[in-house]
Amino acid sequence: MTNTWVYCWALALFLAGCAGTGETGRVGWVDRTVFDDPAYPEFKAVYDTSHVTPEFAELITKVQDEVDVTVFFGMWCSDSKKQIPRFLKIMDLAGIPQRRVKFYALDRSKKSADGLTDYYAIQRVPTFIFLKKDVEVGRIVEIPRTTMEADVLSILAAAQTQ
Repeated sequence: MTNTWVYCWALALFLAGCAGTGETGRVGWVDRTVFDDPAYPEFKAVYDTSHVTPEFAELITKVQDEVDVTVFFGMWCSDSKKQIPRFLKIMDLAGIPQRRVKFYALDRSKKSADGLTDYYAIQRVPTFIFLKKDVEVGRIVEIPRTTMEADVLSILAAAQTQ
């Protein structure tokens, strides 16, 4: 009985530590360099192997004015590891300035102390929120409906009429 109690206690401490730190110590606003951390090679590998057609990049370049993006993600999340590098590749090829994209790292609870996750109703990650003059014009939640570049283009094109 004592061994069971010790194992349960150790597991509880481990899980509490993961939930509190996001398993990375990176929770809250982060800059893009977080994806270059050698501790997370998946992000760079997906970025390096992502192919975006020049036509999509050119179309996105033409419609990207005045739209900022806030990305909620988890370093621990498999969908974040796939979608964020692809999104970054699109942003780079389309020439969208880094200052227009903000990243907010979450732990597994997907709750933020500052209330942002409640304000934006974040339930799954990654969530890409597109804002024009601080008003949401679209979002991509977890995985794109078609492809990342097609969904980004669709949201940005629709924002042009707003």
